[in-house]
Amino acid sequence: MSGSRSTRDTGGGGPIQGASAWPSSFTGPARYSPPFNSDATEDPSAYGEAYAPYAGAGSDYVDPYAAEAYADPYATESYSTEPYGAEAYAPESYGAETYSAEPYAAAPYEGDPYGYAAADYAKPEFASSAYLDESYPAHEFENFNSTGYANAPGYDVDVAETPPVEPPAIPGQREPESPRGRAAQRHPAPRRKVGWAGRTVQGVVLASLLGGVTVYVAFEKTVNVSVDGSVRQIHSFASTVGAALASDDITTGSHDLVSPVTSTTLADNSTITVKYGRPVNITVNGTAEHAWVHSPTVGAALQELGVRIQGARFMSVNADTPIGRSGAAFSVFTLRHVTFLVDGKTDQLDTTDATVQQALNDAGIAMHNQDTASVPMNAIPTDGETISIMRITGTTEVKQVSIPYTVTKESDPSSYLGSTTVVTSGQDGVAQVTYALQIINGVKQSPKEISRTVIKQPVAEVDKVGAKALPTNVSSLNWAALAQCESGGNPQSVDASGTYYGLYQFSVSTWDSLGGSGLPSQASAAEQTSLAELLYQRDGAGQWPVCGHNLFS
Repeated sequence: MSGSRSTRDTGGGGPIQGASAWPSSFTGPARYSPPFNSDATEDPSAYGEAYAPYAGAGSDYVDPYAAEAYADPYATESYSTEPYGAEAYAPESYGAETYSAEPYAAAPYEGDPYGYAAADYAKPEFASSAYLDESYPAHEFENFNSTGYANAPGYDVDVAETPPVEPPAIPGQREPESPRGRAAQRHPAPRRKVGWAGRTVQGVVLASLLGGVTVYVAFEKTVNVSVDGSVRQIHSFASTVGAALASDDITTGSHDLVSPVTSTTLADNSTITVKYGRPVNITVNGTAEHAWVHSPTVGAALQELGVRIQGARFMSVNADTPIGRSGAAFSVFTLRHVTFLVDGKTDQLDTTDATVQQALNDAGIAMHNQDTASVPMNAIPTDGETISIMRITGTTEVKQVSIPYTVTKESDPSSYLGSTTVVTSGQDGVAQVTYALQIINGVKQSPKEISRTVIKQPVAEVDKVGAKALPTNVSSLNWAALAQCESGGNPQSVDASGTYYGLYQFSVSTWDSLGGSGLPSQASAAEQTSLAELLYQRDGAGQWPVCGHNLFS
């Protein structure tokens, strides 16, 4: 096979595939392109139309293949009359195993002056089992040219990559110097063609691979994961935020914050933020608190809890001290604004002190003698608090005062109800009391007891109270004993004040209320006793508070 199929009279020529590059203006057929199976002769007419590739070129273009400029490599001096003679090349050299005896016998050589029309080109038959693919189309030899199967569809690699097979050298034959010399005479080794079934399998495999890559790319997501402020990028096929974290060995608990929440559908190019919970025991201005925070430092944790750290005083830590996932314990005193009212003026102070006494010292307020503050000196100042300082002057006074005795009553079942008998008389005690006579901020105050010392203890009085039921017969009471106690048994008795009269020491008003007339001391003893019984029935023995119990003796 020494040439390529002619494109003359078919609308233009394609590029020549081979070792040499012809000028871009060339549109004619390859020179001396005989039918594949023809026997070449020295007669140029056997090769079809005369070679005139530059017939339409301008006058300033030199035909490099003109006789003057280019020696014909096929001249009889260089080649035998049969350049592909039996010694060098013979169709039979491929044997029945390779080609049929007449592979192109069916070509009618019609229409195409070179006999290579696509519709008439017969598919070569390969005897070897490797070339018996019946799907090989006849037209695949359309692009067969002097360099092999470079343009033939169905060949997966340009045949130009396969070293061409050269015919044996002819003795006495000189090497052509034409750009299309021996390279144009080389015959490439046949390559195994791939049939429709093989191409289908290859297509399916390729489509599967491309589909797999497409699926891989479609389902893989690039996600930025921020864990306690440390950001890294992961690639995940997970469908949710929680699954993506699990695939990256990130575990979270009930005190951890995950944003978005773990049930959220995972999106490509999204960001997952994880903040681990940290238990802290903090004391702010003396008040202890246990809490969970998600900040990695002391300062950030306090801000998370709403504690103002600007100007704060940290105890044994600072704002940048890290907090591990196991937690931490620390104390802090925040900056507080305090107002002091002292000596008739106000004094403002911003302080982180732990006690009022320290704040007073920082404010330059001195305390003297009895001076004191409106809050305890060891109290912790609070933000916005107003503290009054009291300037106190004055003296003390000592007095003795009585201590009243107490009365103890005991039940006496032998005495009638309403009767009381004093068993032990009570006596008052004596105490020595010290009073402060103070002037606070210029105002005199009432005496204030500041100390007490007992000099004599009081003696409690003990009384026995009758618990015996009263008799129902009034006349059976011991009226003689009552008269003896009240008047000494004298019906005409009058007390020294002239208020009470007779046996039972009636007052004039009481005597009149009972129906008596005149003075009780002027009535008979029987009338006095009768009216006494009426008084008892009306008011009981209580009318004789001292001697009434004698009625029941």
